[in-house]
Amino acid sequence: MTEPTTDMGPSRPRRWHIYAPTIAIVIAVAIYAVYWTTVSREIRAALERFEASPERGLVVGWRELSMGGFPYRIEARFVAPGAGAPATPEAWAWKGEAAEIALMPHNLRHVIVNLRGPQELRYRDLSTNRAVENVLSWTMKGAWASYVDMPGAALGRIAVDIENVEAQHVRGVVAAVARFDAARLQLHTRPADDAASGTAGYDIALRGDGIALGLGRHIPALGHRIEKIAAQARARNLPRIERVSAVELLEDWRAADGTLAISDLVVKWGPLDMTAYGEVTLDAANRPEGRFDAEIADFEGLLDAMVQDGLVREREARVALAGLVLVSQFQGSEPGRVRVPISMTGGKLYLGPLAIAQLSPLY
Repeated sequence: MTEPTTDMGPSRPRRWHIYAPTIAIVIAVAIYAVYWTTVSREIRAALERFEASPERGLVVGWRELSMGGFPYRIEARFVAPGAGAPATPEAWAWKGEAAEIALMPHNLRHVIVNLRGPQELRYRDLSTNRAVENVLSWTMKGAWASYVDMPGAALGRIAVDIENVEAQHVRGVVAAVARFDAARLQLHTRPADDAASGTAGYDIALRGDGIALGLGRHIPALGHRIEKIAAQARARNLPRIERVSAVELLEDWRAADGTLAISDLVVKWGPLDMTAYGEVTLDAANRPEGRFDAEIADFEGLLDAMVQDGLVREREARVALAGLVLVSQFQGSEPGRVRVPISMTGGKLYLGPLAIAQLSPLY
């Protein structure tokens, strides 16, 4: 007698190919979450170690520190952050209401900084022997900066964008208060090899729009509003950045025969509508020194404003205008534009042959 058999039918194939992509995604997300958490903890620990043991004279602190930004960024969020360098010549100290420092998980050399709320910078006035502080305070609608570290370069790539800034500068020596507002400020920099000098250079591009200076005070000839200022330049012989002092950096740069070669300068400020190019350095008294070749639209209108405010004498202005217009015509300048040499030497600023201002030391 034969045992009955049960027909189980054809076996069903296992459909792993349907679930494999989902499983792979889950595993990838889990691995990324572990990576993000690990790196976030390491960054927080590094920040706390730096706060406890400052390096290169830079002192930092904050009231609260938290980490966030998952999954796109690794963010360190600070409440009441501060930083300073009390041992430097200018003894600067900065504090803010809040700040965020974000790193790209795929590129930890790329850092993005956001500042929020009122900011304040205090620094020692080096133009006097008295121990007096100057204070720069400001607020803004938005401000962010990006820094990309580039191994072997004196300084990495920087981009800064600030909107609707309102600032106040108080000089403690004379208790003078100056206002500064701007619709937008931008700065971009990057390392560059300088073929002209055979040394490392640093390209700089800056722009400011809708700038108001010295509100409530009269600025001779030009007025307080700058419609636009833009420049492209290269800093030559820039030393390696190993200090947190702008004064010490400028000292090293001057000692290395550093120059700032400005290839394109545009200024629209009251009656001044100018394009120019030239080079600037610092003299022994830390004053700007150099020369620009400029073209100025409505040069006669600019001279009229300078005469009216007593910067130059009318007879001197007329002689200078006649001579510069004639030279410009021979050099083929565009109609209505006059070529004018601008020089800074011996602590004075010259517009053509006219001495129009005294130059103060930068520090």
